[in-house]
Amino acid sequence: LDNERTAVVIGNAMAGERHYLTALRVNFPEFALPQEVREAIVDETGKGLRTAIPDITEDTMPGELANIIAGRVANLFNLRGPSYVTDAACASGLAAMAGSIEGLINREYDTVLTGGIDRNMGASTYVKFCKIGALSATGTRPYGEGADGFVMGEGGTLFLLKRLADAERDGDRIYAVLLGMAGSSDGKGKRITAPTPSQRSIAATARPKPAPNASARPIAVMRDTYTIRRRIETDFRY
Repeated sequence: LDNERTAVVIGNAMAGERHYLTALRVNFPEFALPQEVREAIVDETGKGLRTAIPDITEDTMPGELANIIAGRVANLFNLRGPSYVTDAACASGLAAMAGSIEGLINREYDTVLTGGIDRNMGASTYVKFCKIGALSATGTRPYGEGADGFVMGEGGTLFLLKRLADAERDGDRIYAVLLGMAGSSDGKGKRITAPTPSQRSIAATARPKPAPNASARPIAVMRDTYTIRRRIETDFRY
C-alpha cells in the first residue's frame, strides 16, 4: 500500500457503551455519602470501580467518541490519507462505502479501508428503541410480510477498496466489483422508523454499470428499516 494515498472511512452510529463507564468514573465523587458509617462502603466501591473500569487514554476514546475509531485505525497502520466516520444509523456502513467510492473516483486517494463497525447493547439503548417502536419482538424481516421492527446486534466488517484498473494493474486478488451505489431519505416522513412509498424508487436510481466480464453475477445489497411491509422490485439484467 501507498500509505500517503490510503484513506480510512468507517461507518458507526452510536460509538459504544464505554462513555457510560467513563462518565461513572469521572462522577464517582458525587456519590460520596455524608454519614461516617458509610465511608468504608464508599471507599470499597470506589476501589472496585477504578479497578474494573480502564483509565481514560487515547485507546479508550474509540468507545467514547465515534470519530476517533477511524483515527486510531489510521494511527495503528500508519495510514496518512483522510480518516473520518460516517453516521447514517443502520446504513452507516453503506454510507461510509459510498463516500469512499466518491473519493476513489475523484482521486483523492488510491486505496481506502471502509465498512462498518458498531456495538451498543446497553439497557438504555433497548429502552429508547422500544419507546420509538423500532424493535421487533418477533424477528427481523426486511421487505417481508409482517415486518414490525428490527433485532439489534453488533459486529463489524471492513473492505479494502481500489479502483478496478489499479487493482488489475497491481495484480491484486479481486473478490468483488462494486458496479453502483445510491441512497435516499424519506424527507418529511411519518416518523424516523416508518419509510415512505417514495423509497421504492431507490432501486431504479441504483442501476449498476455493466459487469466487467460476462461471467460476473450481479448482487443487489439493500438496507431497510424493517418497520413496515413494503415491496421493492429490482431488475439488474445486462
